[in-house]
Amino acid sequence: MITELPDDYDVSKETVTVLRSDGTTVLRTAATAEALAASKKPATAKATYDKASFGEPATPATPATPATPAKSAELSLATTDKHAEMNATAKEQRAPRHHSATSAAVAASAEPPQTLPTPALATTAETDRKRFAFLLLESAKFPGFNNKDTQDMLYKWGMQGHCYVKRFTYDQYLEPYNIDAFLVDFFNNNPHIKVQGKMDQWGTLGRVTAVHKEETKHTVTSLSFFDRLRDHGQHHAHATRGDGEIRKCLDEYVDSFIVSDELRKCLLMPEYESYDVFTPADRSEFIFHAFKAICLGGRLCQFEDRLDAYLDVTKRIYKDLITYAAWILWAKDAATGKLKVASLVYKITGVECPVPLCSTHKNFCYLSIDPVRRHVNIWYHASDEYY
Repeated sequence: MITELPDDYDVSKETVTVLRSDGTTVLRTAATAEALAASKKPATAKATYDKASFGEPATPATPATPATPAKSAELSLATTDKHAEMNATAKEQRAPRHHSATSAAVAASAEPPQTLPTPALATTAETDRKRFAFLLLESAKFPGFNNKDTQDMLYKWGMQGHCYVKRFTYDQYLEPYNIDAFLVDFFNNNPHIKVQGKMDQWGTLGRVTAVHKEETKHTVTSLSFFDRLRDHGQHHAHATRGDGEIRKCLDEYVDSFIVSDELRKCLLMPEYESYDVFTPADRSEFIFHAFKAICLGGRLCQFEDRLDAYLDVTKRIYKDLITYAAWILWAKDAATGKLKVASLVYKITGVECPVPLCSTHKNFCYLSIDPVRRHVNIWYHASDEYY
């Protein structure tokens, strides 16, 4: 007799005997029975009676076909479920964790993240580098600039009161490749560097972000460099006569500047023959820059009739800025036998700051640097255009 199984009997882990429609029975696990029912494939194997369940001897039956497909399906489903669980766990670990509901809502509604530009390396280097510190040397002496005759001439040429020379010392060794940073640090928020604005208003530069410069040469050590200006009867284009008297000419205007003699034509007007007396290499010499600045003068300038006065003042100021301040080493050139120097002299052509530094022919700023003594000299002049 076959006993019917109760409804609440757990067959998931037991071997059960299933009654078939033809009256025979087979042994099946619950999973195998469900798989066969789902596939609707008729069983082809006969099973024996279970002695424990029916109390009768088991009758041999035809061996049943192994339920390999059912087991394979069971393993496949279990593996698929395990992989799905692992993938879900990995996604959850990779997902960003938000610490508030607001952050989660913003992240859900935000657009896909965009790649931000990498900050420039120069900005990092500029932030990390050690800045130069400067100290004004109030006791510094400039015997040539402060000479009574020099000051009298500067007053006559309209430069006194608009021109000064100062010396500073600094705290680090200056490498040539670091000159741009050095100049920015020197001018940036320096309370001792006064510049002229409109209507004779003087103030400081404020925050400086960049300095534009022009390097000058300093190989000339003698005033014989200017002998070519004198007329020795060899060329009619010389700016002066043999005794040093400056040749006059009809007035002309160059950028609102009055040119009334051949000397200023030589300095300012390339279209005239006298301009070629000095080559481009000559004009890059610092002593030529100093001579030109003195000859052009400042506002309400009373020009000289003779060349000697300009040369004397040029020599005094040149020695202040070069011989005593910026000359690193007196030595003779092995090739020429002449004295040479290794110094740094720059013409400042512009400064990026709230107050403009240079804008006209009569405005100039020069820096001479002595890397050995760690001295830097500034020679500044400004003249407003409203005069």
